[in-house]
Order: sequence, then structure tokens, then C-alpha cells
Amino acid sequence: MDNSKLYETLGVEKGASADVIRKAYRKLAVKNHPDKGGDPALFKDIQSAYDILGDERKRELYDQGGMEAVEGGDSGGPGDIFDALGGRGRRQQSRTKKGENMVHPLKVTLDQIMKGSARTLRLTRKVIDKQKGVEQCTSCGGRGAKIQTIRMGPMIQQVQKTCDACGGTGMTYRQQKVQETLEVHIPKGAPDGHKIHFSEKADEIPDGEAGDVVFVLQEQPHADYKRKGDDLFIERDISLSEALTGFAMDLNHLDGRKLKITSAPGDVIKPVAFDPLAEADGESMWDQFENCDCPSLDNAAVAETEDLNVCKKAVSKGQLKGKGIGCFVQKGGKTVFKQCTTQQAMDAKVSSSGSTLYVIQDADSSKDTRVMKCVKDAGLPRLKAPFENGNLFIKFNIEFPASVPPSAAKELLALLGPPKHKSVYSTDDDNVEEVELSAMDPVVSYKDYQPAEEEDEEEGGAGGQRVQCAQQ
Repeated sequence: MDNSKLYETLGVEKGASADVIRKAYRKLAVKNHPDKGGDPALFKDIQSAYDILGDERKRELYDQGGMEAVEGGDSGGPGDIFDALGGRGRRQQSRTKKGENMVHPLKVTLDQIMKGSARTLRLTRKVIDKQKGVEQCTSCGGRGAKIQTIRMGPMIQQVQKTCDACGGTGMTYRQQKVQETLEVHIPKGAPDGHKIHFSEKADEIPDGEAGDVVFVLQEQPHADYKRKGDDLFIERDISLSEALTGFAMDLNHLDGRKLKITSAPGDVIKPVAFDPLAEADGESMWDQFENCDCPSLDNAAVAETEDLNVCKKAVSKGQLKGKGIGCFVQKGGKTVFKQCTTQQAMDAKVSSSGSTLYVIQDADSSKDTRVMKCVKDAGLPRLKAPFENGNLFIKFNIEFPASVPPSAAKELLALLGPPKHKSVYSTDDDNVEEVELSAMDPVVSYKDYQPAEEEDEEEGGAGGQRVQCAQQ
């Protein structure tokens, strides 16, 4: 069993602390990074070694059983062979009893996550008084329970009761409070909810190991930067002239760097409607084709309704979610769902009078609408590879001028090209009315809306539509 190779790769002793291992890894990673002329194979070995030795649980498995234990999730041992020969399979090794963990939230900022930081924290824990030690409970004889005899008339009943003196542990001991000082290292790129463990730093127990102290990182919102994974997002306002002719802007980054961001020569900044930070709601986009069907594709399900929203919801969130539905056809009050890809639905599409075909859009078909401007490798460091970074995306809000002098209109037309719309109506025609656009808030406009009062339906009128979906 080889359980020392990874330590040799990082150049540390087997008993090295987590901090020593982390520093050794960073030093070797900088020295051997492929971008700096290092050997890619050696860099990969260094990364693999840190992935295991930098994880407390994986390191424990590696120390006990080498790489075999890490890959199998068990420490192995001679007993496993006999268990396998006996037909019982691999046995779970008995684990030492462990006390409860102490979990503490730890608020961190994006700046700290970007740069990595260290916090010195003090906490109070209970330890067993070593002078008195742990003794067998004299009240229950170490059993943790007492037998109590209860007389009920002519009957005698014996009841087992937890020992009050030792609380059921079978041992007596005295605890005292002590203060521990812990240096918490916040790794670069740590995600929200990331846990940092300090082994056996919680309250001690008499019959096992002390629990762990666990700090759970709570990422605090930033006024300017937003995060998604390892990527960062900011918003900036630019003028229409900057969007068309280019710009240069300054940015103070989270790690203290000062970035001068410039647009590429001749590049035009376009507004992007896509919101990368919006939570995915699972809704898909559909293309509609009138008087079309896909009769050659097998039916997956039939619904006794043509309610479009109900059918779309059944595919995205309902009972047909994950069933591979690529299209559905509505006709005569029924909807037939088909299992297929978008391309298969389009290939099988044929004319069919009275039928309406809905084909789910290919996710890649709209990828051009999601393209945003970004500064590559200016995002957060990746947790497992802190010398690699995500990207910094910038959402540009383009400010249009309030008005354009009429004298400049001809020059703009010559520069930007002819308009897409050209009116052929004549104001001399009595049927033509010339109107002019105005600025208005649609929310304010809607307040003037007075909905008609609905008449109460008489008893026995048409009720809500009942929708059923039946598998074929």
C-alpha cells in the first residue's frame, strides 16, 4: 500500500498541517504552471495531489489505504478479503464514535473571496478535566441504565431506566470550558455555503473523538459586482456614440487591480436582452406551424385539451418533463405529444389541414442572443485551480440622446445607412392620419384602465375546463 507518493509530489511530510500543504501546493503550482513554461503532466500531478491532500476526508482515506481507499471510499484492510470469500461483500469498518460538530456561519465579502483571506476567531469549547479523568459510573455499574422494580398489586414489573447519574453513558467525568483560537483561511473562489473544517475542535466526549468545528461561508451581496459560479457581472452605462465608435473605461477590480477596459477597434456594442443572473424557470420556447403535423413520429401521450399553456407546462414542469417530448400537435380539441428531437420534428413535418404543430426550440438556436462582452480571465479564481479564473461580464446599458438636430440627420443617414422603414402613405389622402410618437409610462397608462364588471354566471353554466393527460 503506497500512501506517501502524494506527499512526496508536494514535497511535504506526512504529518504536515493543512496550511503547510496549501502553501506548498501554491508554490509548486506557480513554478510549474504550463502558462509559465512548466510541464503540463507534472502540473496535473501536483493538482491531483492537492485535490486529495487538501480535502480532510480524502486525506484521511489516503493515509489509511492509499489511492485504492480514496477511489473506493473505504480504507480497505485484510478483513475485506475474508468478507468477500465468505460471500458477505465488503464490510464497513467500525468507526470511532464522534461527538457533535459545532457549526458557525462566517460572513465573507466578494473581495475576500477574490483575494483569499484569513480570519483569527476565538471560540469556547468543553473539554474533559484530565486531572479527574473518566470513571465508571458507580450508580449503574457502567451499564448506563438501572433496573427499577415496580409493584402493581399482586404483580411485580421490572423496567429499565436510563441512569440519571451518568445520563446513560456509563461513565462519569467533569468538563471545563476553554477558549480556542483558530485561524480560518478563506480559499480563493470559495462558493457561498463552502464549509471549512477544524478536526476535533468541538466539545470532547468521554467515549470517542471530539466533534469538528465547521465554518460555513455566507457570501455577502456586493454593491457593484454580482456572481454566478466563477464568473463576475457588472453593469455600466455608455453613450450611443461610445457604443458605435468605441470607448475606454477604468475599473477598480475586487483584488485591487486597476483595469483599463477598451472595446475592440470597429466593434459595435449592442444591447443584450438576455439576463444571465435570472433563475432558470424551466420554460422552453416553441415554434408554431399552422396546418402542419408529424404523423410519422410515434405518439407519447394524448391530452383532451388544446389549452396551449397547459400543454407547454406539462412538458416543462409537469408529468411529461424529462420524457423527451420534442413537439406536440393540436387538432379537434386534442393534443398529441411526440417523443423526438427538434431536428426529427422538423424533418417529419408535413402539411395537414386544421392541425397546428408546436416544435420546441433548440437551445443552441438562441445562443447568439446570449453573447455578452467580457474581460477574459478577470473573474473569480477557481476553487480547485486558484491559478485559473472565470470571466468578468459587462452588461452595457446604452444611453440614447434625447434629441438629434435635424441638420445632423442627413450625416447620420449617410453614416448608418438607409432607414428600414419608408412610408408610402400620402397625407393628402383623406384616409391617412399623421401621428407622432410620445413618451409615456405604460404602468401609469394602465391605471386609467377600467375593467368591465363581469356578470355572475348562472348556476349550471359552463365550468372550468377539465384537463386529462392519458398515456398511449
